Amino acid sequence: MSDNRFILEKYDPTTSYFQQKKFDCGNKLINKFVHGSLKKQVSRHFSQAYVLLDLDDNERFSAFYNLTSFKLQGSELDTISQGSLPRDIPCVRLVMLGVNTSLQNKGLGRKLMSDALHRVHRASKEIGIYGLYLDAEPSAINFYLSLGFNRLDEANTDGSNVNETGKMFLSIDVINALLD
Repeated sequence: MSDNRFILEKYDPTTSYFQQKKFDCGNKLINKFVHGSLKKQVSRHFSQAYVLLDLDDNERFSAFYNLTSFKLQGSELDTISQGSLPRDIPCVRLVMLGVNTSLQNKGLGRKLMSDALHRVHRASKEIGIYGLYLDAEPSAINFYLSLGFNRLDEANTDGSNVNETGKMFLSIDVINALLD
């Protein structure tokens, strides 16, 4: 992803990114991860990350996402599967995605997700991947639903779980149909 202002590149744990330690997406857990754990996670090969740099602001660390391998239990996909599934389901997990608060609501989250879906799509051509899984913060659930994700957990109609993380999944069939 690149335009006149931003460039998206693979995160390099040996690089010191401008303003990474001051990254603020409005979510304390994600901010803490970016400040203290992202470099270690990527350098130890627990996940792979991609960073959006703002070329108009000294290549500022402005947004990121990271992916890892994951497995779901087949029973977790009962609500969306058509037919029986094996016990262990290979998938990719979107661990975290964050956009600096000053850049939110400008479509950057959708651009990051598009890049992530393309990476999952390409990887599925080489290895078994059933889809993309993520745990969505309550404030982000509607964003992921708008991208076509299905909610795997029960969303209470009375609103009693509005503060609970949502388990979300997008099948590789849907990803492939979007991108082929």
